[in-house]
This record gives sequence, C-alpha cells and structure tokens, in this order.
Amino acid sequence: MSATGAQCLSCGTALPLVIAYPLCPCGGVPSLAPVCDPGPRSPLASHTLWRYRHAFALENKVKPVTLGEGAVPLQPLLLPGIPPGVFALRDDLLPTGSWKDRGSTFLIAALVARGYTDLIEDSSGNAALSLARYAQAAGVSFTAFVPAHSTAVKKDLIRAAGATLVEVPGPRAEATKAAQRAALEGRVWAAHALQPLHAAGAATAAFEIVEALGRVPGAVVMPAGQGGYLAGVAAGFEAMSQARGALVPRLIGVQSMNCRPLVHAFESNLLQSETWTEADGGSLAEGVQIATPRRAQEALAAVRRSGGAIVAVTELALERAIRLAWREGLKIEPTAGLGLAYLLDAGARLLAGVEDIVVLLSGHGVRDGRPLVEGL
Repeated sequence: MSATGAQCLSCGTALPLVIAYPLCPCGGVPSLAPVCDPGPRSPLASHTLWRYRHAFALENKVKPVTLGEGAVPLQPLLLPGIPPGVFALRDDLLPTGSWKDRGSTFLIAALVARGYTDLIEDSSGNAALSLARYAQAAGVSFTAFVPAHSTAVKKDLIRAAGATLVEVPGPRAEATKAAQRAALEGRVWAAHALQPLHAAGAATAAFEIVEALGRVPGAVVMPAGQGGYLAGVAAGFEAMSQARGALVPRLIGVQSMNCRPLVHAFESNLLQSETWTEADGGSLAEGVQIATPRRAQEALAAVRRSGGAIVAVTELALERAIRLAWREGLKIEPTAGLGLAYLLDAGARLLAGVEDIVVLLSGHGVRDGRPLVEGL
C-alpha cells in the first residue's frame, strides 16, 4: 500500500484516499487508509479523536469536523457471568451513539476539504445517522438510503440530523444498490464500508484502549458486519506493534448465527467471504446483517494474523446478553450485545487465562429502546 493512498483489494490499482465513487474501475473495494503509530499523547492535545490526526494520511488542508468524539471510558465490565479482567470500551457513548463516529469525523472533513457538498450513503441506520450529523456540522447536504424495515427511531433521528431519507424496500443490499445508482449519476458516495478513511478511523479505538489501559490487552472482542470495525481496530494495534514492538491482541469478531458469512469464510479457510444466502431468518443485530461484507478480505486476514477467530452466537444467546446488559444499566443496541453474548456463552471459557479482555460496545440502544426490551 502507498504511504499516502489506498489500493484496490482485487487488482492492486492505486486509489486516492478520498474518492467520490469509492470503487475501483474493476469493481473492487479500496483498501483501508494507511495507519501510523500515533506516538505519545501531548498534554496539550485535544480530547477529540483529532489528537490522532497524524496517524492518518490527511492533507494539511483538512480541517476538523468534530462533535466532541473521543475519550470514551474503558471500564471494568461488571456483569454476572463475566469473569474479572474484562473491560468495555464504551463506543456506545460517542456523540451519535455508535463507533461510526470514529470514521465519520475524518471522512466528512476530508470530503469537505475536497469541495464535495452533496453526499449520500447507504446504511441500516447507525452509519447514516453518524455521517448525517457530521455533514450537518460541516454545513453540507446529505441523503441516506436506508432499508425500509430499519427501526423507526433510527429513521427519525436521521431526519432530525437534517438528512434526506430515502426508504428502500427489500433486504439491506437493496439500499446499497440504490445508493450506487445515485453515485453513478454523479452524487458523492460517502460509503462507510467503502471509503478508505472511514474504516481506518476505527484504529482510534485501539489507540484509546492502550492509552487508557496503559498496555496492549490480551484479546479484543467486537461485532463484525462489513468487517470495517474489525479491520480498522486491527490496523491501529498493528501500527503500534510495528513502532513499539508490542504484541497485537487476539481479535475476536462476532456475528449472528442467522447471518454469518465471515464465520463461514474463516472456518473454511477462505481469503474472501462468499455471499450469505442461507435462509436462517433475521437477527436482532440488524447492524451486522450483511450478506456480502465489503471488508471481509482485510478482516479475515487481520484476525488470522492475530491468532483470533470469527465466531457466531445464537439469537437466544444474544437476547439473554441484551436483557442482562439493560438490567445492569448498559443500554446498548442489539449489535453491541454480540460480544457480550459470546463471552457469556463460550468466550469466557475459550479465553480462559487471557489477561485484559476488552469488549467493544459498538452502539447505544436509544434507537431501539423500550420496544426492544419489551419484545424479549
């Protein structure tokens, strides 16, 4: 990979870090933006994620677009059934209630610096809300193509963020197709799953974990949908490892048993995932109901390098984890419950002896709320 650019994961063609139509002419996906070690934190550094801007290949003309993201707590996870030594990174407390803010703050700033003012995205909800709020803060227009079946509260919040909402009937993939058609007509596709800078922004989670813990954890457990969260976090740990000689934690990606293309690829020793076509029904964790993960290749490679795994949990295990979390005051969204479900179901046994396990709580349940809890 170029030190200042991305490359197509399919054909190797060099691609820019900021691109209006984030697919290679061959149809391939651009790689993550390169990530460097952030170095020691200055006492005068901003508390926002922009204190890490030099870890990314951002042009000097890129000015911060921020909602105050960053500095989320890393706290002991004190839940019944969770062993001591497990911590939670509270990405559910980021400004829009999702880890997507880690990528949106950098991507929107970079797009605006290029003069792009009419942005679109496809999303089940979280990415669209995050990008819409940062676009609103930057003073540019934003249109979200969202599956019609997405949670009503999510759609209301996206509209409240000043975005134009286009509800697309059918499965999640239809929203992507609709956004792609609009992009081919000249709109700027701020696709969180495709733009090199967005997934790279997840590296800041690794930086904050080490900053708060004072060391590299033994394992990190997180939900896996498109694979960008996992690949970005891995890039952050690997950048610190290369610069400091530190180990990379064992990475565990968690999917729903009802939609597990990454699990199938991992267990089958594939380099890329196949489209998930089994009719196993939907999942409470709609944020990872991705039949064809865009960043599967990077996520799979990162997990294997770390000695980790990609696993699946049942809907029953997920329901139990969400109910427990809410009862104990952790108002997380269902997707964020995947890591907890894994630890409660099998992870505590499989990770026995591993010191400092960190679970990434990827999103807030405000978008699901009482209907979620009453429905369990």
